[in-house]
Amino acid sequence: MCLAQIVKYQKENKMFNWKNIEVYNVPYKFAVCDNFLEDFNENLFPAQQWLEENLQTRENQVTKAINAKQSLPLVNNLQKNLLDNILSQEFHNRVCKILSIPLINETVGIRKTEGDYRIAREAMYVSNTQTDKDILDVHYDSEVTIWTGLLYFSDSEYGGSFNIHNEDKRIFKSIPIKKNRLILTYNSDNSWHSVSPWKSLEPRKSIYITSEFKNFGRDANRKPIGAIETWIK
Repeated sequence: MCLAQIVKYQKENKMFNWKNIEVYNVPYKFAVCDNFLEDFNENLFPAQQWLEENLQTRENQVTKAINAKQSLPLVNNLQKNLLDNILSQEFHNRVCKILSIPLINETVGIRKTEGDYRIAREAMYVSNTQTDKDILDVHYDSEVTIWTGLLYFSDSEYGGSFNIHNEDKRIFKSIPIKKNRLILTYNSDNSWHSVSPWKSLEPRKSIYITSEFKNFGRDANRKPIGAIETWIK
């Protein structure tokens, strides 16, 4: 490891509180880490006006988001530093180690960008508005997705949860949405999960984090564009 890599590794270690991680092995591998950011600050997430100006509506009307390729040139230095560390090789390696994924040190790049890399990294700002229906029904993620993470910047007296499901799709564990909580999941065709309704008037804010095999987004049928490898066969 060169000096620059050592310095970057030390900075990343000071930013993230990995020692709080709790790992679960059933019904599939997932992990929860509370107080994940050592110096949690509301300003690490863009202000509401910025979100209204820059986020785009997703596949349902209560979800808006912006990907890392689009957001990195627009955010302030504090926010960019967080995104850069989340998108780093070191972060990917750490999650692969936690979730027992044999892709440590595979080359990484930001999703939807050109370049000589194998793993596409994403850190997407997401905002969900009030709804009485599940934000996401029971599903597993795209065939190119290796692992996913959600870092929350919201909590609510009205509840709201990320739900882990058994193979029969019954809820195994409901994980309450909580500020500065990171949830990681290993993706497979058995990694069923859902996101509950959000009943607060304040938007639910999170950073959606992934490592995927290189691709350039999704087509109208939610299939990966330009992928030459898949994780789920």
